[in-house]
Amino acid sequence: MFWKRLLSGAVILLLTMVFGLMGGPFLALALAVLSSAAFLEYTKASKVREEGHRINGIEVIGLITIILYYITLLFFEVFTFMPQEVVDWFFNSNGFFTNYTIVFLCIFMFGVICILCAYIFCYPKFHVNQVAGGIFALIYTSLMMSFIYYTRETENGIYLVWIIFITSWVSDTCAYFVGSAIGKHKMTPNLSPKKSWEGAIGGIIGSGIATAGFGLFYIHKLNLSFYYIPIFALIGCVGAFVAMCGDLVASAVKRNNNVKDFGNVIPGHGGVLDRFDSVLFTAPMIYFFIILFIN
Repeated sequence: MFWKRLLSGAVILLLTMVFGLMGGPFLALALAVLSSAAFLEYTKASKVREEGHRINGIEVIGLITIILYYITLLFFEVFTFMPQEVVDWFFNSNGFFTNYTIVFLCIFMFGVICILCAYIFCYPKFHVNQVAGGIFALIYTSLMMSFIYYTRETENGIYLVWIIFITSWVSDTCAYFVGSAIGKHKMTPNLSPKKSWEGAIGGIIGSGIATAGFGLFYIHKLNLSFYYIPIFALIGCVGAFVAMCGDLVASAVKRNNNVKDFGNVIPGHGGVLDRFDSVLFTAPMIYFFIILFIN
């Protein structure tokens, strides 16, 4: 099991590096596949789809919404080939948002409303818990995942996108080793008995140090001031805590539904959600920190 998990982890890391470096439409397509897989894993685990049944209407609507959302993201990649009038319209300010942002909001609201319509017009086929689970899954697995793409497409995103994975995976590794060595005080004994406060502190410190180290590379690469190092360290510490919360949310969902893993597509790890549960939480937070304090 250890070697299977290690090999799978190495493959995931390699694919993450490849698509992260490529960015653009390649990253968007990869995230669309991951979001769709994660969406179906969540709906199955949380009983949005009843056991033994085929994919249902709520899941179909969710998948269509995810596909439309990522198609809209791909439009960003072809703006340079569009007539200038079309580009101007997309980025024209319209109230609080640009038209491009409004299109995104329309797609998600369309998905939510369609799920609610399926609830009322197919009543009593779907229970309200299935409807709520489908809407939550849509936001959880697609909108939050897409912030990896948003971060990659920011200025210097080819470097900054790696902070998402550093804070998620380094903190998890550090928390595991510190918790195994000296962990005594349980963090959430009823939810995840193996997690300790000592491990959590180790994960936060380890992530802060790793992210600060990455910050040194970043400021050297772009010839920036050392002023940014404390910001990188802070992002690493906050990101580690958020990553732990993301992992615990996934654990809570699995415990509520009496499942061990969300899936089995990644040998030794489980499903897409089992590997990316913390990344889903860190991606939006890292994006906003970068926009506010670095770019």
